[in-house]
Amino acid sequence: MPSSFFIENGIAPPYAVVNTFSAEGQKNQLTTRSGDSFLCPHPNASPGQTIWSRLRTFLSWLWRQARRYLGNRYFAFLIFMVAFGELLGRMSELPALWPHLLTEAPILLALYWALNFVLRPGKLAPFVAAAPIVLAYTAYDLFFLAYGNVVRIIDFQNLPELVRVLPHAWKAGLLLALALPLVLVLGFVNYRRYCRILAIAGLAVVLVTTVELLPGVVLTGLNLAGLKLTMFSDVQSVDDNGRFTMVLYFEAKRRKALAEVARYRDRGDYAGEARAAADFIRKRGNHRNVHLVVLESWVDPTLLRAVTYSKDPRHPDFAKLVGDKQGFSISPVFGGGTAQAEFEALCGAPALHRFSSIEFDDFTGNAAACMPRILAQAGYSTMASNSFEPNYFNATKAYSGIGFQNIYFPVEYANVPATYLTIRDESEDEGYIFDGDLFDQNLGFVARTLREHPDRPLLNYVLGIYGHAPHDIDLNVRPLVLSVQSAHRDQQLLRAANQYWYRTQAIAHYVRALIQLDPKSLIVIVSDHLPPLDEGEKSYRDFRYLDNIEDSKHLNRILVVENGKVVRHNTIHHYDIPSLIYDYLTDQTFCAKNDCVLSSSEREAKYMFLMAHAVGLQ
Repeated sequence: MPSSFFIENGIAPPYAVVNTFSAEGQKNQLTTRSGDSFLCPHPNASPGQTIWSRLRTFLSWLWRQARRYLGNRYFAFLIFMVAFGELLGRMSELPALWPHLLTEAPILLALYWALNFVLRPGKLAPFVAAAPIVLAYTAYDLFFLAYGNVVRIIDFQNLPELVRVLPHAWKAGLLLALALPLVLVLGFVNYRRYCRILAIAGLAVVLVTTVELLPGVVLTGLNLAGLKLTMFSDVQSVDDNGRFTMVLYFEAKRRKALAEVARYRDRGDYAGEARAAADFIRKRGNHRNVHLVVLESWVDPTLLRAVTYSKDPRHPDFAKLVGDKQGFSISPVFGGGTAQAEFEALCGAPALHRFSSIEFDDFTGNAAACMPRILAQAGYSTMASNSFEPNYFNATKAYSGIGFQNIYFPVEYANVPATYLTIRDESEDEGYIFDGDLFDQNLGFVARTLREHPDRPLLNYVLGIYGHAPHDIDLNVRPLVLSVQSAHRDQQLLRAANQYWYRTQAIAHYVRALIQLDPKSLIVIVSDHLPPLDEGEKSYRDFRYLDNIEDSKHLNRILVVENGKVVRHNTIHHYDIPSLIYDYLTDQTFCAKNDCVLSSSEREAKYMFLMAHAVGLQ
């Protein structure tokens, strides 16, 4: 039929295209058909044209997506923070951001989004939102450079003291650096959209409230998110988790500890007992000096009954000085955890690790009634010399909190010119300063201190770190002097036994020099813990350490020298060392007047009282 028939009768011919779409519909139809023709090429198109057309369309799409995401402020911010973290890490030697990107990035992006959410739109908004976060990261690393510790929220309580003692120029610079990002943010906030401000403020209140009042929820969430903790190093924990993540963790952990020990905080008898002990020592004491040394992994190879040696592992000078008068002290740890041994030896309480695996990690610098503080109250000058890094087991805050008036670390680690310690003689092959080098430096400093302050008694505490697993030994400096024979091969034992020979030589020299310098004094040298050797506890069972008696893995050597003579005491715990010292200083009257042997419940109460003050309840 002619087309006019269909037209006259209002019917569209079968080959006609009926325009039943609006202008927008025509546009959508055209887009769809364009896409269909890309997926299903026109039959008249050549294969070359089809492939090229598809490739060109794909490249165009890829370019649009790249521009979309690369131009996104959040992506750009994250890339910048990764690069900036790398730069900061090279400056401060803290880890960069990328190793813990999965845990730290969500916190960074959430903070960045929240700041962008309340700011006025504009070209400067992305930079203004990033400024406080960049400042916080910078301040974190500068704090670590200055003090050798990672930042905790509780550290901000010391900001007024810091501002008070800074020179005027530094004070102005610090206040300007802290205030500028805050002023910028406040200046760019979109106050017309107050609902957004209220929403972000509400989220912030919820977060703070949860951390402060429900810290267990926060810690559980962090653990579920894959939090990794290294008990002996905050720096490693930062490396594994991130700066902001660990700030959140430390505060939640502190609040949890406070909640558990708060009921012990207000007991007046705790402070009263500490003052009474100090008064007793001051009034009835002999005011003699005390030298307390804790040595890393100072294992006595002669106690391994299933091992024989080509010669006595003890240096002849040491064997002549000590004979068979070395005793034993029970350490709270095996294989690692030096700070736990320090905690017990300095504070006189068992390391129950109720709040974390390392008590020192919970210390904030707040005063705790440990032995150094009690002796300081009794008129002693108290000093600590640590041969390793200030951030090692939170040592700076811990030493300050337990009462050391002067704290020394090697200048290479602490970057503080006032210290007398240096590791310039440290062997690169061994990784730690040798005991003998540490002792020589300490002897010189003690001699000068006694000469300059002859009327003030001294507590001289020294922590050696040489001998740490895997017992690396520089054969050019300390060649092997003995061989080991046993049914079980253990390379760490071979090195540890040879180290022991050299270490006992250094100890003998140190003790004799101290006796000559300070004959009427107390010298206590104790091992922090046994080293793990190659196979941990199995190595000690195989080698029959102390014939595998019960709990032998915690029995460590202790050497006590009273007024120039080696004295063997009955086996004690590390937490008995303060009582041993108090008793010596009062000619064995302290423990007669004060019960030094506590029950388990009394020891636990002492621990809780001490930690209630150490963690810094406000």
